[in-house]
Amino acid sequence: MLNYKDILEELGYRLKDHGAYWRTNAVYRVGDNSTALQIYKDTGVWKDFVEDSMFLPFEVLIQKTLNTNDKGVIASYIKKDSVTISHRVPKKNLLSEEKTYPVSALSRLLPHYDFYFDRGVSEKTLKDFRCGLAMSGKMYQRVIFPIFRQDGKIHGFSGRKVTDDNRPKWLHLGKCSNWFYPFYSIQEVQDAIIESGSVYIVESIGDCISLYDAGVKNVLVSFGLNISPKFIARLNSLPINKIYIAFNNDSNSETNRGFQGSIKSIFKLIEVIDFQNIYFAPPSANDFGEMSKENIDKYVDFSYNMSHKDSMLRVLDFAKDMDSKGVNKTFSTNFKKFEKKYKFYYG
Repeated sequence: MLNYKDILEELGYRLKDHGAYWRTNAVYRVGDNSTALQIYKDTGVWKDFVEDSMFLPFEVLIQKTLNTNDKGVIASYIKKDSVTISHRVPKKNLLSEEKTYPVSALSRLLPHYDFYFDRGVSEKTLKDFRCGLAMSGKMYQRVIFPIFRQDGKIHGFSGRKVTDDNRPKWLHLGKCSNWFYPFYSIQEVQDAIIESGSVYIVESIGDCISLYDAGVKNVLVSFGLNISPKFIARLNSLPINKIYIAFNNDSNSETNRGFQGSIKSIFKLIEVIDFQNIYFAPPSANDFGEMSKENIDKYVDFSYNMSHKDSMLRVLDFAKDMDSKGVNKTFSTNFKKFEKKYKFYYG
């Protein structure tokens, strides 16, 4: 077990015991608020309440405190007996409390795909996703998609309603902030991401299916406009050099929520992942389900050849407009950081 307390105190943190976690000041910005940070004792996962950050991996705190991206330097703080933090305890213990479901549960799903056939999706794609129609329970009259984790067990389901009623379009069963979908569910997705060294991150399974069916298989789903810390940590572990944030393009709405979510997600990603690996690449239509295969092919060609500078300039312009309308203090802080990074790379 990694000794988080010794590491933190060595870095200058003055820890106050609060049971399952510590509270302390933010050494990396020379803060004197002794309750600014909350750090969990068993995992090192932490949050900066002053900046209103998300909960982040322990490695990120080391990175910020040392003000370095040098993995060797960071690793020197998080190694114990030559075992890095990502292997600090056996995987079975890390996952032991998470609820899982037997694969046999999929046998109760009916192979009724009319909902997606009407949207032009092929039967092969739907079988690859191992989905089916539920006729009972919480997921009644929804097309259910099983969410597999790394060890091959199911740790959640996501269901798309097929009826015209007032129920939510999507319903999730399980903790979607733990999901890394469909990386562990479809081998072709995993292979495509590794082989291409790139990935498109989309809002929903519907977007994922549309791209996959068009032959674009290097896709991951964020399940909304908020990328979780665990998702970012897993993403950062992959050998990829192009990450395309491809949330919906809500240009016909008064507020383009897809763009806003993209900007906020990019701000989170650049705290952990190399700035030059991240691209803003929204679909040309509202979402990928509204695009033909020909249009998706054009989109992929355009995104692959886009200039990183131009992509980030677009982020800068949109973020500047958001900041001028007063989003919140955290957004303004992150926007200033982004401006500095952009100027560092592109003057």
